[in-house]
Amino acid sequence: MSQEKKRKEINLKISPQDVEPDVLWIINRIKKADFKAWAVGGCVRDLILGRKVQDWDVVTSADLGEIFKIFKDYKIVPLGKRFGTVTLVLNKINYEISTFRGRKLKDELIALKEDLCRRDFTINALVWEEKRGIIDYFGGIDDLGRGIIRGIINPAERIKEDPLRMLRAIRLARELNFKIEDVTWREIKRHNTLLKEISIERIRDELIKILMSDNPEKGFKQLEEADLLKYILPELEFAREFYIKSTNKKINVTDYILMILGELPPDLNLRIAALFQGIKALKSFATEKDLIFKVLSRLRFKNSIIKDIKLILLEDAWENKIISPEDIRKVVSLVGIKNINAFLELRKADLKIREKQTELNRMKKIESRVEKIIRQKPPLSLKDLAVKGTDLMDLGYTEGRKIGEILQRLFSLVIEKPELNQRDILIRIIEKNIE
Repeated sequence: MSQEKKRKEINLKISPQDVEPDVLWIINRIKKADFKAWAVGGCVRDLILGRKVQDWDVVTSADLGEIFKIFKDYKIVPLGKRFGTVTLVLNKINYEISTFRGRKLKDELIALKEDLCRRDFTINALVWEEKRGIIDYFGGIDDLGRGIIRGIINPAERIKEDPLRMLRAIRLARELNFKIEDVTWREIKRHNTLLKEISIERIRDELIKILMSDNPEKGFKQLEEADLLKYILPELEFAREFYIKSTNKKINVTDYILMILGELPPDLNLRIAALFQGIKALKSFATEKDLIFKVLSRLRFKNSIIKDIKLILLEDAWENKIISPEDIRKVVSLVGIKNINAFLELRKADLKIREKQTELNRMKKIESRVEKIIRQKPPLSLKDLAVKGTDLMDLGYTEGRKIGEILQRLFSLVIEKPELNQRDILIRIIEKNIE
């Protein structure tokens, strides 16, 4: 295939109609105050590639004080102020506005170039204005055409300025299906220890984006190849010492987890859960009371997310064979309706990777039964019970623990026989002294 055919499809004819109207309004308002302003970065890149723009950024010759004056009637969030960036909230949408980094120069285009040379990659150093169109000082358009992630001018210096850029390069490569240019890749591997300087919250956010990309498994392989994984998930790197049995072979646990990632739909909790799928093979962690909680807490994930991931991984729910409608209702009640699809997807991926076709076929039938039962809307949690704690209090119960025990027993009854979930029936059962 010729080099020309390998080039990515790009569009350099960006018109004002392609730009978010509020962004045009921001730029024009700054210009009316006698300053320059441009759309910059990832939004320009995505417009060129024909991708949906997720975030709009503006760079301006105005300083922060002037930005606050220009938009004095609007909400401005000063987060990032010390880096020369603020967030303007307009119609409930956030727009980042950045001032020039570097020297104050009369020639605003030279000042713009100096600012852009401090950004991370050539494809993120593109700017757009209505009259001149796209401005490209560092070959970003050519790199977009070739599908290349390249650090600006001196990749090592760009990494030293912000080591998170190492993760961002891998994330962009996976989101765009690009290749990291050789010099930039070499500098990432040389400077991997700098990742220790970055806050875990920023690392977590990039990790999430890699997980939610089209090729998360390739992203994690690159993290491992660059020796970055040991600073983020050392447990996953350590898993290379252990193996999972499949029908015809043994699979390295790390490779097994990455293979599962490649089979899963883009659901964040599901993909995070996949990272722990081979956890039973990690014998050295057997003494840990709760490895899932330990790892995800270290990465600063919310407790609500950790709880859902533990439910998706709930082995106890699967140890009992799912055969009858009652079995299915019990599993759904344990895992929760919002987690049941992820629970089943993870097990289907596991069976596919381990080449257990008979069990996989059975799982697909179970999945169909689960969908059918959920559509019937049976009671699947305590909140679905036709009686509440107040009903028991009306019957004379006062002790909270006792009320909870009775409700739990009633719930076990209606899981077995959903037709019992009627207030009158349950009240009669209570009155016959269920305890």
